[in-house]
Amino acid sequence: MKDLVILLAFALLPGLTGETRAQEPNLSYRLRPGERYYLKSDLQQSTHSESIDSEEISFYSLTGIEFHVDSLDRSGNFFLRGHYQDLLISMLAPHLDIDINSASGKDRMLSEMVDLLEQGSFQLVMTPRGELLSITGLDGLFAPLEAYPASDTTEQEVILKSLEETYGADALRSLFNLFVWVYPVLNPMTNWTNDVTYYFNTKSVSMVNRYLLSRSTETSVGIQGIGMLNSTKDFFETTGLGDVKSSVTGSQTFDFQMNPENGWLKRCVSRQRVIIETTILKSSSLPPGLKIPSYTETVFEVSGGRLNP
Repeated sequence: MKDLVILLAFALLPGLTGETRAQEPNLSYRLRPGERYYLKSDLQQSTHSESIDSEEISFYSLTGIEFHVDSLDRSGNFFLRGHYQDLLISMLAPHLDIDINSASGKDRMLSEMVDLLEQGSFQLVMTPRGELLSITGLDGLFAPLEAYPASDTTEQEVILKSLEETYGADALRSLFNLFVWVYPVLNPMTNWTNDVTYYFNTKSVSMVNRYLLSRSTETSVGIQGIGMLNSTKDFFETTGLGDVKSSVTGSQTFDFQMNPENGWLKRCVSRQRVIIETTILKSSSLPPGLKIPSYTETVFEVSGGRLNP
């Protein structure tokens, strides 16, 4: 029954109207040493919690990454050197008295920390499918942030946590698992499934992404997808509400346009809806067993391309 629902959902996606494919494209990355590529992710997110205060949080981030292809190994894996650029982070949460924007110039510490992240580089190893095998050097980018001479250490800790959640190793893995690891194990294939890990608010959840080759032309390869995410276990933590446990469920749609020459992403529009159900275990103000759901809607617009030498 579940598979039938997913097939029906695919049928309702725009663009699957029987566009003819002249030949099956090569569904893999074909990068060469010395080439440079970029990804730019524009994320807009809003969260609503059905707590007593009816919390609302708006979050926006811009992530630019430039990749240099250093070499390939015998298995065809790519050794990449990356660095962040054009970063921006903004959050508005009135009930928490949070209003930050790294581009506004109001928060010097945040702006300078973002600038520091853009000054270093890190290394990655990626398979021809787009699976990220390793990340090294990213911790070194955050070392200067931890050593930042801050008079308000509490503010520094909040900023560090926000930046790590947005640009740290888990965030980079999530970006790859959503928008780079999109190709199948074997060629040719017209539909396939990738099981990935996604980090939502630092919580590691399992995600099953089902893809369908929707079109192929000389200028673009279209791939559409549906992802279902679910936490395989409850998360236990202590928050402002007290001792709680939470579970995560959600779904995501993808509409990819890939470059047929090298396999790199041209554009992807993606929408995600996540529900976190928090259950009170022990609290000074709320009864045990109370369930509080929160809903997060996220729109991703991701673009990419090859840079000129």
